[in-house]
Amino acid sequence: MEQTQTTDSPTPTKKDRKIQINCKPTLIWLNTDPNHLNIQATMEFTQDDGVGVTDPPMGGVISALGKIDISKMPKDDKYTDNIDITIKLDDSNMKNADGTKLTGKARWAYDGEGSYPLPGGGGVPVGFGWFCAPNPAAPSGYDPVPPIAIPGMTFTRKSDNVLEIDDNTILGTPEYGYCIAFALDGYGGYYISYDPLITSKGTRQA
Repeated sequence: MEQTQTTDSPTPTKKDRKIQINCKPTLIWLNTDPNHLNIQATMEFTQDDGVGVTDPPMGGVISALGKIDISKMPKDDKYTDNIDITIKLDDSNMKNADGTKLTGKARWAYDGEGSYPLPGGGGVPVGFGWFCAPNPAAPSGYDPVPPIAIPGMTFTRKSDNVLEIDDNTILGTPEYGYCIAFALDGYGGYYISYDPLITSKGTRQA
């Protein structure tokens, strides 16, 4: 009698989801005195939906102001609920005060570089990016400082123009804020931070 042997099919390996955000600052020159520089910036955020860049494709997760709305993450059993969020710095809009090509290089700040100003004076050393605690009483709904740790979340500076948030939290994780900051090497490492943006893992769509 002929015998056959059956084996269980291997469980498919799931991939982490990937989202790439492009961040394009525009400098606002309030004072060009080299001894009292005052430079601010507006930020424009776009989601890169190129093949294999944001994976799987998921439109509408990123707003123009940088809000990351993970509640819009579609259900897809081929992927884990972990998300690798890449933030790329696009310096193409950054110019000198006279409109010429930016002197030197713009880059994400280094770890520990720069500080976030406090209302009463002084500042809290921060760096390229950090997470912020919710505070419904604050105008933004979040306290920019002090930076907080979130279990399952890491913030990493990968290169001069790439930051990565690795989100390994569970679904339904409460909202939090995040800040990012870049520096202008051509102006003595002038440090510019962007106020907290709201993100939530929320509940993915069916």
